[in-house]
Amino acid sequence: MRTLMMLIIALIISGPLQADILVIVNAQNPVATLEKKQVVDLFMGRVSAFPGGAPAQTLDLKTGTPLRADFYKRLTGKSEAQVDAYWATLVFAGRMSPPKQFIDDLALIGEVTKNKMAIAYVSRQVLPGGVKVVIELPQTAQ
Repeated sequence: MRTLMMLIIALIISGPLQADILVIVNAQNPVATLEKKQVVDLFMGRVSAFPGGAPAQTLDLKTGTPLRADFYKRLTGKSEAQVDAYWATLVFAGRMSPPKQFIDDLALIGEVTKNKMAIAYVSRQVLPGGVKVVIELPQTAQ
């Protein structure tokens, strides 16, 4: 009983648990791996194609989703509000549109399975055969 109490206290003190984030593409996509900078460039609209030139379509979770905030913090070091402000500036200037947003991991996985140009991120989980992982963003130290 004492061990259980100590485990519960340790979890409370350590804050919310975070999982690794997986960046995924369609299984038919020729890209096998991506560097973190390449993912940053794709999700921040700096490039619109995968290495090799194939067009890329970035997919995002809805604003306010904890995983979305965690993804951008790990990827860019920016808060979700900073990322949204960045995209608002690009949209206002007429330069580009932000990634299409989806409600949850399952919707993202479903779209990536259907769309050979798609790239998205999900929490670590068992993935269907229609997608593959191109980079993992590990849990950050608190």
